[in-house]
Amino acid sequence: MRKRRVITEEVAKKIEQLVATMQKPTSGKIAQKLGLKGGTVYWFMLCNGMVDKKPTQYRMKAYQRNGVTINPYTPEHDAVLLEMRVAGASYPAIAKALTDRFGIPRNAHSVHNRGVMLAATEDECEAA
Repeated sequence: MRKRRVITEEVAKKIEQLVATMQKPTSGKIAQKLGLKGGTVYWFMLCNGMVDKKPTQYRMKAYQRNGVTINPYTPEHDAVLLEMRVAGASYPAIAKALTDRFGIPRNAHSVHNRGVMLAATEDECEAA
């Protein structure tokens, strides 16, 4: 179990500075400069509105990854998520509502991450 945060306040400030000063900032280039993993920097940038890259289009069919069935979010799932979040519902409450309504197990972490992905897009129809 990790004992400390990778993105400390100091690292966050460095990322913000690099995004502001680099001609074409990418999470990969910034990660190399700071000795971090690209995914870690990408997620920080995505959560803080520093990424222009949009998630890929909707994948409608469930698929297997490492023996686990992955059920992608659909436009209907996103609409419920956004409606409930705007109304002030918590992530666990949204996860329960999505699970009950669509029969696909969702947890609060998954719902939070999906919300971040949707917030990073100008139009939720462009989301992954």
